[in-house]
Amino acid sequence: MNFELIAASAAGVGSGTGGNGDTVGVDTLIVPVFAESLQRMPEGLASSKLLPRMADRHATTWLYGAEGRPDVLLVGLGEAVKYGLHVLRDAAGEAGRALVRENRLTAVLTFAGLTAGRPSCDGGTDEVEAWVEGTLLGVYSFDKYKKDAKARAAATIRLAVGDDAALREAIRIGSIRAESTIWARDLINEPPNRLRPLDLAARVKERFTDTEAQVTLYEGEQLEQMGFAGVTAVGKGSEHPPVFIEVRYCSDSSKPLVALVGKGITFDTGGISLKRDHDISDMRMDMAGAGATLAALDILVRSGASVNAAVLVPAAENSPSGRALLPGEIITYANGLSVQVGNTDSEGRLVLADALIYAHRIGAEQAIDVATLTYSVVGALGSKVAGILGDDELARDVRAAGEPFGERVWQLPLIDEYEAYLASDYADTSNISRVGEAGAITAALFLRKFVHPSLRWAHIDMSGTKEASSAKGQHAVGATGFGARMLAEYVSRMK
Repeated sequence: MNFELIAASAAGVGSGTGGNGDTVGVDTLIVPVFAESLQRMPEGLASSKLLPRMADRHATTWLYGAEGRPDVLLVGLGEAVKYGLHVLRDAAGEAGRALVRENRLTAVLTFAGLTAGRPSCDGGTDEVEAWVEGTLLGVYSFDKYKKDAKARAAATIRLAVGDDAALREAIRIGSIRAESTIWARDLINEPPNRLRPLDLAARVKERFTDTEAQVTLYEGEQLEQMGFAGVTAVGKGSEHPPVFIEVRYCSDSSKPLVALVGKGITFDTGGISLKRDHDISDMRMDMAGAGATLAALDILVRSGASVNAAVLVPAAENSPSGRALLPGEIITYANGLSVQVGNTDSEGRLVLADALIYAHRIGAEQAIDVATLTYSVVGALGSKVAGILGDDELARDVRAAGEPFGERVWQLPLIDEYEAYLASDYADTSNISRVGEAGAITAALFLRKFVHPSLRWAHIDMSGTKEASSAKGQHAVGATGFGARMLAEYVSRMK
């Protein structure tokens, strides 16, 4: 998709002229509408054909024009009182897919239907960013391995909002956010035979080549030398060796260093504690946390944000073999804490522990880890909301950063009494709970043992939000890239 800026009057809405030169040759006029807008549409859009359901969220309706006039694509936003920029992003995704389905190549977007229902929505930079971003994310598809996949002709959308430097910058930022999130989706969707741990590291290095970000890879003997006991133990069962990825980007050293920690299990069989599900192919997405953190940094780097950030990704493949980690083994970490492995399918917390310890070693003042860690969080919050645990203020700020993008988190409590569930007779702690309850909380309590007291920390369990089963709003089938924009926004707001 390509985006251009034109005068608001060029859409031919509300002027009584029926259009002008900017709509000549344009096949579609896109009109996002609130339920309240339908009865107050500007001149040129009012029609007896407009029905209430056409303004429902996620609804798209074609109104075919007379010869020589563009067809109108109405895109529903629902009720104005429930509006947020995430609603507009979803609407843009729906509109983008509608254009692709109908093979439309030229369109004009007018926000006249927004201002009719909510005057404060004036088609400014926030709306332009949201529309560009939502469109690009909505038309995404992962079809590179399909024989009959066809390259689509690039459509051009002209945004009838005026033209100035701020609006052009909005297009740039919206495009960057979408492209980085798409990079995360591509990584997460990749089949496991195409994305081993060292493949992930190579892609990261390639992505940040010729940027101000610095990539450091620890592998082989370096892992033991650095004290990365967890990733070494988890990865030893696979013939594809583990790697610890560190990406640093400091464009403002006066700001506190924040570490974004992403779980990078490129495929999780469960190890010796083998998974029993019928279809575990989506375990290729067990590195969705890594995808989110890497894409967040990509947004910050490419947008030129003023930040001080590090992304830490312990990457491994959890596979059974004669060399694999065994239930009952004891691992001693760099902070001196020993862990008895009760179940090798709770491997994510073992590798995250390395990164949390390392975050303090590099001087981070804050750390946010992101992981597909438990199914318990899905039972609690479903597939649309991730759980966040840890520092209350940090959790609140991260939640606020994600709202405009529809990346929602909900804080769960850290119940100190549950920490006893992790007791081990042979080590300082076990990696699993002895009690079959509060799985998301006990997993976070385990991670907290590796967080230095001086470090402000939050843990995001995104097991439910990592993928979408159908194309809706900003999401395509498959990986969502959840967390990338939320984390980038949070870091960019830091002072």
